Amino acid sequence: MPNILKALDFDYLLIEHYKKLNISEDELAVILVLNHLLKQHNDIITAEDLSFKMNLDAQKIDEILSILVKKNIVNLDFDRSRAKLSLNPLKVKLFNQYKMDILHAEETQKEEIANQVQNIYAILEKELKRTLSPIEVSRIQEWFTMNYVEDDIVNAIKDLIATNKKITIKAIDKKLLAKAKAEEINKEGVTALSDNWSKSLEETIKLAKTKWLDTDD
Repeated sequence: MPNILKALDFDYLLIEHYKKLNISEDELAVILVLNHLLKQHNDIITAEDLSFKMNLDAQKIDEILSILVKKNIVNLDFDRSRAKLSLNPLKVKLFNQYKMDILHAEETQKEEIANQVQNIYAILEKELKRTLSPIEVSRIQEWFTMNYVEDDIVNAIKDLIATNKKITIKAIDKKLLAKAKAEEINKEGVTALSDNWSKSLEETIKLAKTKWLDTDD
């Protein structure tokens, strides 16, 4: 069993996903109590042992255990003619479901960011009344890798409009950096953020011989 399985919250994952795994509420209760006893290092657990902790009788629990074995949720091994129950098959299923959820969340996040980036492109092209240059597009994409979100960028643009300042990538950069500095000072009391990246950006633009970056006040 992979070590990561031991680190995951079994009860949480089970309750989150038991419906997807076609586990009934009675089966869920048996699994939770079985896991509770297994964590207490009980090697041999019978239906009678489980019935002492539950409102279900031993016969009903035995029927449920048989169903769980058929579903490959509980594993039944024999040690010197004694039956040993294991939840390893279920833990593997839950781990696989966990991985699928992570992948789904990552894909959803990528899609959301892609939509936000496209929205910023549209807003800036409308304000600038022209198509964005490749370097502008690249810088906008970088903003999102720096953990800025769409609202941060839109608010920076609105601030520039409200103060009658020219909308440029550099001006938006400054607004975003100022916001990040203020947040870090409020949180830490100091900030390690600097304008060095802005200077590097200017040098890159000069090398590319583009005219999209205007001088701000």
